[in-house]
Amino acid sequence: MATQITPTTELQAVNIMLSTIGEAPVNSITGTTTVDVSTAKNILDETSMSIQSLGWNFNTHTNYKSLSLDSNNKVPLPVNCVKADANQSYRHLNYTIRDGFLYDMEKHTDVFTSAPSSVDLVLVQQFEHLPEYARRYITVKAARRFAARFIGDSQLTQLTAQDENEALVNFTQSEAQESDTNILNGDSNTFSIINRTTRRTY
Repeated sequence: MATQITPTTELQAVNIMLSTIGEAPVNSITGTTTVDVSTAKNILDETSMSIQSLGWNFNTHTNYKSLSLDSNNKVPLPVNCVKADANQSYRHLNYTIRDGFLYDMEKHTDVFTSAPSSVDLVLVQQFEHLPEYARRYITVKAARRFAARFIGDSQLTQLTAQDENEALVNFTQSEAQESDTNILNGDSNTFSIINRTTRRTY
């Protein structure tokens, strides 16, 4: 019978991290756990947040339209939002996220007369909602951090760093393929130049 291969789970990710320091795998990462397991889980969460916060194709929502004003005329953002900005059609606007609400950097306020029609948001996803290439990179990077902090062995850290570099290459290649990035419209600055209004000459 063929072995069924499934995407990496959080439990598997933690066990991979434990294996880098020679620890035996565990059956659960919930409830009462050892210091090793809780530390590994915390570093996995920390690494996932740091990587996802940069914004990638799998967690960047362009033209997000489900925004509305609350009773204080503020625009609350999803609880897992870590970055907010005006989309490419409104690059003259300058938005950010502040205290969970959309903030207008030009007007220095989080109070709006109406909710923006759409914005670009980066939303952090649960580990097991990520594509496998992202799970793999996060796991390997977290394993290197875990080994460095827990053991501090330079040779071990160097070996895990090699695995991390390989995972990063796969991550960037997969991300580029998934997002259909190209030199003409893959960057907001290039996009704005190509799509700028034609200037008239007299």
